[in-house]
Amino acid sequence: MAKTKYIMHDCAYCHKSTKMELVGEMQTEGSESPSQKVWYRCTRCKHSALLDKQTLTPAKRGEAAKIDRSLCTTYSKERVYTVGQAIYHSELDDVGKVIAKQKTSDGTHAITVSFEKLGERRLIENVASTAEPEIMHSIPA
Repeated sequence: MAKTKYIMHDCAYCHKSTKMELVGEMQTEGSESPSQKVWYRCTRCKHSALLDKQTLTPAKRGEAAKIDRSLCTTYSKERVYTVGQAIYHSELDDVGKVIAKQKTSDGTHAITVSFEKLGERRLIENVASTAEPEIMHSIPA
């Protein structure tokens, strides 16, 4: 099996599942057998971690489970979403999962969605729709 340079793993420092780059193997003194520990560096925060080879799985394209579009909730800025909920954005024509919720500095609510094609995007939620004034049409007499 070929050795890959990158894996997806949870970084202990930035607390996110990120791409980790292989830095090197741990050297054991006086042993002929290869070490079972390797150093990986987080590509987001640049901190290194010593990881066990048995627990690692290499990152592959298309490895993430595909989201079924029929099970998704259609995105609307008026709705409220929960972390882990699958949504479909009709304007972007992509499906994704809500991975985080935030309250912005101006008081609006935002969600971070990890889309299959577009990656992570920040969208607004829970926006109160203002009722537009009704235009009264007069009937000619």
